[in-house]
Amino acid sequence: MEKITLLSEQLKRMRQMNKFYHEQFLIDVRYYFFISLAVLIVSFSQNKVFYLVPIVSLLGSVILAFHAYFLIFSRHYSEYLENKINNLLDSETFITHKLENKYFFPIKDKKIVVAKLGKDFSYFGFVTLFITFLGLAQYFYGMYNVFYVLGNDLFVIFMTIITLTTFIYGFYWFVNNEGEKRLQNEYE
Repeated sequence: MEKITLLSEQLKRMRQMNKFYHEQFLIDVRYYFFISLAVLIVSFSQNKVFYLVPIVSLLGSVILAFHAYFLIFSRHYSEYLENKINNLLDSETFITHKLENKYFFPIKDKKIVVAKLGKDFSYFGFVTLFITFLGLAQYFYGMYNVFYVLGNDLFVIFMTIITLTTFIYGFYWFVNNEGEKRLQNEYE
């Protein structure tokens, strides 16, 4: 089989993976939105439900970041494959990665998961930060009520430890670009 055919097949697979995780991300955003809304509504009449509010929020953020993890991988690998094919063809035949870098976010730059701050900030980044802000607001609403209404210090401490662990590792992996550094090492 010709090398360019093999690379094209891999590129097709990565684009399918990208499509799948985008669709799954959007499904899960809606799913966690409705679960969060239901939990919040029930919490108005059943105080014990306050325990679920930060758990749902944290789990939702981890699941959505997991989808972003695969999206970032597929974007990186797609860009690598497109560049490889372009080099073999000695032309700029594949430019999807260039469009994605301009329209969504530059894949190789430092960002908050998929939100690039600064001059390359996009609507994609805005939506990412908007969803993050709503999740944080819900999380703090739940934690506040568990602490002040239910008076459960141990739950607050436990959730704070889990949240800090999640945040620190997420910062290390996404903001520090650890995963992307690993990919870069393989490409080189």
